[in-house]
Amino acid sequence: MSFRLFGVPVEVQLGFWLSAALLGFGILAREQYPQFLVWVVVVFVSVLVHEFGHALAIKRHRIEPEITLHFMGGTTTWRSILPLGRLQHVLISLAGPFAGFFVAGCMHLVRGHVPGLHVLPPLLLVGMELLVQVNVVWGILNLIPVLPFDGGHVLEHALGPKRARLTAAISGIAAVLLAIVFLKAHFYFFAFILVMSAFQSFQRFRSEPEAPSPSMLRRRAALQEEPVPMETALLLHRARRALEDERADEALALASEVLAQAPEPPKRALREAHELIGWSRLLLGDTAQAADAVAQARKHGEPDPALAGAVHLALGELKQARKVLEAARESGDDRKEVAGPLIRVLVDQGEVPRAAAIALDIVEQLSEDDARRMAEIAFEHGAFDWSARLYEAVFRRVGTSEDAYGAARASAKDGNLERALELLKHAVEAGFSDGARAWSDSAFEALRGAALETVLPRP
Repeated sequence: MSFRLFGVPVEVQLGFWLSAALLGFGILAREQYPQFLVWVVVVFVSVLVHEFGHALAIKRHRIEPEITLHFMGGTTTWRSILPLGRLQHVLISLAGPFAGFFVAGCMHLVRGHVPGLHVLPPLLLVGMELLVQVNVVWGILNLIPVLPFDGGHVLEHALGPKRARLTAAISGIAAVLLAIVFLKAHFYFFAFILVMSAFQSFQRFRSEPEAPSPSMLRRRAALQEEPVPMETALLLHRARRALEDERADEALALASEVLAQAPEPPKRALREAHELIGWSRLLLGDTAQAADAVAQARKHGEPDPALAGAVHLALGELKQARKVLEAARESGDDRKEVAGPLIRVLVDQGEVPRAAAIALDIVEQLSEDDARRMAEIAFEHGAFDWSARLYEAVFRRVGTSEDAYGAARASAKDGNLERALELLKHAVEAGFSDGARAWSDSAFEALRGAALETVLPRP
């Protein structure tokens, strides 16, 4: 069973109806409720509300989610262009239970304060009562610190990836303790789910490598880093300065001088010298020699991914360039020297929305012209939302009316007419006065009339 609700695709698997029926049989039989069908409908609505809490929180980040209802409850999945932060993941995880609490609270107020409900059909009254109970219980159950429940995901993102073993340990212990509680209360279905969760948590605990302590990391770094002699450090510094000033020949000579030193400098100095040679060769247009410099640098450690990606890009090896640069981004390297070439690769491969998203992520490092150019490319390729956000970011930085106008055009093409009008007002406030241009602009076709006239009088 599949359908779309509020633009979100929903799939309901057969296992969901089976688990709802099994759970209802155990609970309703004990409480002497004959309204079995009402129970199944209430569970369906409650789990759907819970998952839509996640989905709406995800859509706030301009990401399209998908919902699946299955034997274990429900799951909301999505594919983001840029990775979300830990706090954003925590808020998304909490949105599901609190959506259920909100519905339960509203229904509780209706039952307690709306007169005349006693005339409603008995089945409807039972359904209203069950709706409160199921949403409260399901929300509380999901907040327990056990994976894969929402509380477990909150714990996971709060502690961070470096404490994955601790997360798995807490999840496993909590699952075992709660499974015992549910077994004693004869809630075998929940106990079964928690036993499975405990098993998965302990498996995860065993598979996760133990994270070294900060002091251990510092000791390792101290042992691995050899001190660089003063003369070598000075030569490398001068080579870097020459490269920054685009004096490639001078940088090349200084880096080569480091390699010729006796005794041989430490590995990190040799690696940096080869990297400087690689950058110099690229600047001189000698791509083959730049690639050789990267290979030489790799003998003394992992070379700068920005350089490796730039060399692959210069050689036309887009696939390899993308692999290196994306790995660097995923490891937290947010330098323009990494993101810039990756943006070029993605544009060449037709993935303009992702390229624009990365440009927006580093927009503070980009020049206004580079950001505008990416916004233009995004607009030309139909990525109107990202184009609007890039133009708006530039407008916030420099306050130019043309940037606000560009953001308004892109927002209008994206269908966000209210935001387009607001941005057009900002453009007018910043000095835009070409009414004829705006009224003839096809991007504002949906706004022509009274809406556009409130901002710019018809010429």
